[in-house]
Amino acid sequence: MGKNNKLTQNLKMKGAKRKQGKHVLMFDEQDRAEFLTGFRKRKQERRRAAIEEIKTKLKEEQKRVREQRHKEYMKMLQERRQALEEVEEEEEEEDELEEVITERSECVQFDHPNHTVCVTTISSLDLSADRLLAQDEKNGDEEEKEGTTKALPKRAGNPLLSQKIKSLAASLSSLTKQKKSRRQKKRLRAKKKSDGQQSLDAENKPRPSRKPKKIRRRRNARNNHNQD
Repeated sequence: MGKNNKLTQNLKMKGAKRKQGKHVLMFDEQDRAEFLTGFRKRKQERRRAAIEEIKTKLKEEQKRVREQRHKEYMKMLQERRQALEEVEEEEEEEDELEEVITERSECVQFDHPNHTVCVTTISSLDLSADRLLAQDEKNGDEEEKEGTTKALPKRAGNPLLSQKIKSLAASLSSLTKQKKSRRQKKRLRAKKKSDGQQSLDAENKPRPSRKPKKIRRRRNARNNHNQD
């Protein structure tokens, strides 16, 4: 019994596979004619789709480059602001130092018979103990450092040149040039065809019939006789 059940199951499976594997072929004359005559139409549709895709990609790339340039510009502005703030802080520190550095003067006069002597004692405030003035022990060129300030960044980095934009623009221009060249060739063919038709018409135009020589000679002799 078990063997019979297995055989029946196998037969059912084979029948199902056969039913699923059937294919029906339909022949339609209209579809066949459309397929055979629509090569040029399908080619033009593919070209239009390619041009539209290139245009969308070009717009997206230009948008991305604009955003990147905007970020670069904002970064440049931030660097300039930081540099200006640093310069202002340095100027404020210099003003504070000028206010803190004070000089003490004491004047003592000595009277002599012939002249008067005035001795002035000047003592300046030592700022190194209070850590108000930084000393450079290694390099003694403090005077040069006082005159130097950080230069402000004038421009951003090099302009952003996207190779993708260049390639997309080149492919788009090549496709448009191909379209223009095809139009020009079509016009030239039509012009040549019209010129050839005109030349054929001119050749096939009936010529005026010429009279025989005898009749012409008689007419000429008659005219000469009448003139005499």
